Parts: sequence; C-alpha cells; structure tokens
Amino acid sequence: MKLTNIFFSPSGTTKKVLEIMAGNFDGEKSICDLLYFDGEKEFGEDEIVIVGMPVFAGRIPKTARARLSKLSGNNTKAIAVVNYGNAHVSDALIELVDLLEEKNFNVVSAASTVSHHSIFDGVAIGRPDSDDETKINEFAQKSLEKIEANELLNDEIPGNRPYLDYKTLPFVVSCDKDTCVFCLECVSVCPEGAIPDDDPADVDLDLCSRCTSCIHICPEGARGFTGDAFEAKKPQFESANSERKEPEFYF
Repeated sequence: MKLTNIFFSPSGTTKKVLEIMAGNFDGEKSICDLLYFDGEKEFGEDEIVIVGMPVFAGRIPKTARARLSKLSGNNTKAIAVVNYGNAHVSDALIELVDLLEEKNFNVVSAASTVSHHSIFDGVAIGRPDSDDETKINEFAQKSLEKIEANELLNDEIPGNRPYLDYKTLPFVVSCDKDTCVFCLECVSVCPEGAIPDDDPADVDLDLCSRCTSCIHICPEGARGFTGDAFEAKKPQFESANSERKEPEFYF
C-alpha cells in the first residue's frame, strides 16, 4: 500500500515525527507538505496517510486546516497526529480526527506527540528524544497491525466541541536588516503571504500567524520574536511548562 505523509510543519518538528513513523512502513512513500501545497487531492481506498499537524493555542492552525480541507479520501486509512511543545493539546487532536472523518478518511489511530517548542525555545529541548522515538515506533507498529486487520479507531479522543476559538499571539516577528541577505526563502515559505518580496525584512503582522516558518528557514538566523510582550511571556511560559509531558496514543 502506498503511504503518504501529509503535514504542516513550520519548524520541521511535526515532519520529523511523521518521518519516524513512516520508517515502520514498507512500500512506496511520498509526502504532501501543506506549507507549500494548497490544492485539491484525493487519496484511494488502497492508500495509507499519516496526517501531522502542530498545535497552535489548542487548535490546528487555521491555514493548515483550510489546506487539509481540500484533500479527500475514499475510505482511505489514516493515522492522525498532533505535535505540541509540551504545553497543551486542548482540542487539536479531536479537531483533526473530526476533519479527517468528514473528508472520508478512515482513522485507525491517533496520537499527540511532544517536540521542542517552536516559539519558546527553553521548553522540551531535544525532543523528540530517544524515549519518544521508541514510543512513536511502537505506536506506528500497532497502527500498522490495525490497518492490516482492517480495524478503525475505537478510543475516545479528548477535547471539546465546539473547539476553542482561534487566537493570534501578540508577539512581534522581526528581521535584522543588517543580517538579512535577501535570499527570499522566508517569502516562499510563508503560508500567509505576510512577507513582501520587495522587502523581505518586513512582515505584515496583521496577516502573520506566528507559525515560525520564516524563522526556521532563514539561513542567516536573521528573524525572530522580539518585543515587550514576548520577553515578558517567555520566562513565565517556560517555567509553567517545564515538567515533562509524554506522548499519548489512541487506538
């Protein structure tokens, strides 16, 4: 069976988790990177998809949800994964499972995994680590067994309906103009079109979702969060989320 990793991964961590999972599957493999792909696509009954989303303030990112909504299955087996920075999953996983089922994917299993926080870099440093990888591989193997047995998700997924309201963080994303080399990588990766190609050191904060894609792709390290709101929140957030959380799996 053909396997496709479908993901929205601005900082690269969700993509990494899905790559670990995909290593447990044989056969043809491909990817659908929703940072770049914004079109329609249908998957067949004899295919498998692993769908990975980051958690933004307890939800699937709005743009990621819109792009994922353009994909559809045909009783396609799906593994649902949300990846978060050791803070809160809230409604993101139940939202992802609901959306996949709405789009005619047959969800066989679901997971919430933990990675290094994309905004507050003092949280979950080095994760996913070797312990995480062991658990992720075990989850993938059990998911494969369920697929082969033609079994669907049975566990109840935590979360609420209606989902939390979307929130926009008040943090400023800025660029050091002296460091920027105008490579335009940030322009090409920004899913919101918030960075003008004639002045990539600028950013439209009204459009920006604070997804961090421009920060993580910058080869010069020129972009980052700044401002009083960010500097005030950083130590508070890192202290409140210092206790290790473990990945959770549902079958």
